[in-house]
Amino acid sequence: MARAVIAPVTMSAKKTAWHPPFTGLLQERCPRWARVRAEVQLTTEPLRVDDVIEVWADPAHDPRDTGTTLRGLWRFVVVVALLEYKSVVWPFQRGDLFRLFAYGMLWLSDHQRRDARPDGDRTERLAVHELTLLLAVPSINLALRDELAELGLALPEAPSGYHVVEGAPITLVVIDLAAVAEREDDDLLRIFAGLPLRDSETKQWLSEHQGTRGDTMSTHATPDLFGYDELIRTSLLNYTPEQRLAGLAPEQIAATLAARPEAEQVLALPDHLLRLLPADYLATLSDDVQAKVRARLAR
Repeated sequence: MARAVIAPVTMSAKKTAWHPPFTGLLQERCPRWARVRAEVQLTTEPLRVDDVIEVWADPAHDPRDTGTTLRGLWRFVVVVALLEYKSVVWPFQRGDLFRLFAYGMLWLSDHQRRDARPDGDRTERLAVHELTLLLAVPSINLALRDELAELGLALPEAPSGYHVVEGAPITLVVIDLAAVAEREDDDLLRIFAGLPLRDSETKQWLSEHQGTRGDTMSTHATPDLFGYDELIRTSLLNYTPEQRLAGLAPEQIAATLAARPEAEQVLALPDHLLRLLPADYLATLSDDVQAKVRARLAR
């Protein structure tokens, strides 16, 4: 199936014989308080957007087909959408919104030529209204609100969790994943909003998307990625102590606990074993550990 009018983004700035003299003019005749530098690389790494969503050209576009996740999202995609996801371990930070708008402008800039296609036809220019920027966040934090305010943009209330930003030069939709997950009762989406899971199928799905090796096109979480340990801990919270220990020999459990500080060893015990610890031993632990133990035993 052919994609709709979308070609890969390439940065191919052509330097003409006029460029160096023009820079020289600026350098020689600029104010004393200014500095002019030539050929400055703007980013240390190539710009990569998290996800590009495209409308297929061949199949009929049925607006009733909303997929099975983020069901309120797809109506905002006209031709192409650029999506950035901010996770629980790396939430929205200052500059992220500026960067997303830069991605959008770059994409539009690179899709203004009508390039020839193999069938003899030509690609269409991408209009501004045909591009959508999507920002998916676990929740809307202060940094995001501040950056929107600095750009003079308004974030209207949206019970659906899909906030269409007012005043943006390119359509921008901020997706509050926690709100959407609850409203659409999407258990898989709860993973990415940092919410506890509810059913076993979701736990199985998460385990299937963990691996030891991957590449830039992989959909597996791997140990080399930032936040991997947090993801594993999050997934383990959805299992009982018995399920977590299943398949481990007693000596493996003992060796793992022995390698941890005493307080961590105690707190790693399931509740029914915590109840067996003598009161005089618990009294030797730090006050914060004792408080955590009391809270668990009081449940």
